[in-house]
Amino acid sequence: MSVINKKDTAYKTIGEVAKELNLINKKTGHLQTHTIRYWETQFNQIKPVIKAGKRRYYSQKVFLILKYIKFLLKEKG
Repeated sequence: MSVINKKDTAYKTIGEVAKELNLINKKTGHLQTHTIRYWETQFNQIKPVIKAGKRRYYSQKVFLILKYIKFLLKEKG
């Protein structure tokens, strides 16, 4: 029987996603969460769960889509 790691299946905040995708301003060190919010407007596949206080939460599936988008845009141009 395989054990599912809670960390792998839990929803992530926009800050956690930005950190894991290394979307960090190199001069200031601030997370570039605005990049993720912009991608939400450009790609229909990115649909975060929006809960109380209008906070965004991203599933593992959406996180993988974001990771692929970043790879295509930043690495492949």
